[in-house]
Amino acid sequence: MSYFKTIFWFILSLIVSCSNDAITKYLGYTLDAWEITFFRFAFGVLTLLPIMIYQGKGAFATHRWIMYLLRGVFIFLAISLWGQGVRLSPITTATIMSFTIPIFVLLLAPIFLREHITWPLWLATLGGFIGILFILHPDRSSFNKGSLFLIVAAALFAMLDILNNKYVTREPILCMLFYSTVVAMVLVAIPTIRVWRTPTTYELMLLVALGIGSNLILYFLLRAFSLASASSLAPFRYLELFISMMAGYVFFQELPNQYNYLGAALIIPSTLLIGYYKTRAHLKS
Repeated sequence: MSYFKTIFWFILSLIVSCSNDAITKYLGYTLDAWEITFFRFAFGVLTLLPIMIYQGKGAFATHRWIMYLLRGVFIFLAISLWGQGVRLSPITTATIMSFTIPIFVLLLAPIFLREHITWPLWLATLGGFIGILFILHPDRSSFNKGSLFLIVAAALFAMLDILNNKYVTREPILCMLFYSTVVAMVLVAIPTIRVWRTPTTYELMLLVALGIGSNLILYFLLRAFSLASASSLAPFRYLELFISMMAGYVFFQELPNQYNYLGAALIIPSTLLIGYYKTRAHLKS
């Protein structure tokens, strides 16, 4: 029963993640991506603040201001580019691109974490990047411009993972999330002023849902990881692909093309292979 509860919380995080992408894409028809990102951060902060106040002054205590500033910059860049990519690409494409984050972590780990990478991992990385090329579309006439934003965003999310692993894993999660989001909100406010358009009541409701959803994703993941290891849940991560396919078809009449299928067929096995070897290495150590 405990494992079924774990799967339940994990799948909820996937559903909310796809919902956030769908809301971002829908709002992108009428609002600029900068403004959507700003409200995502703003309502994320506003929904976290009451919880922080309830926990008392200790919830705000930290000595890692420089690290939060750096993390906020990465969050600002990653979410902003991700929003631009989702606006220009099918939701399924965005989901497949999110699977490449472990590949970028693997590439960056030798530089920042000084980890040794074995040849099977390099082979998996090569397979993943061939999959990315398929999604970008090798045919110049059908080149997917939005995927470029998603790729760069995935690399920035990988940098965030490495930053968390190396520096802030011992920080309180709410404190880490709150200060980093505040920094990101302030940074994105600057370009938002140039494209500002006052949202309608309906758009504002969706933006509130987007901000709440951003915090719920983390909450659901923490609940899942408190009951089981991340490696045991990794295979269920790919359910998000089917959820995104359904959301894309129902709300935007999107269907994956042949390049999406070919890319996914390479990226998913590559990330599973990376997860397998990383888990085995961790168990040996």
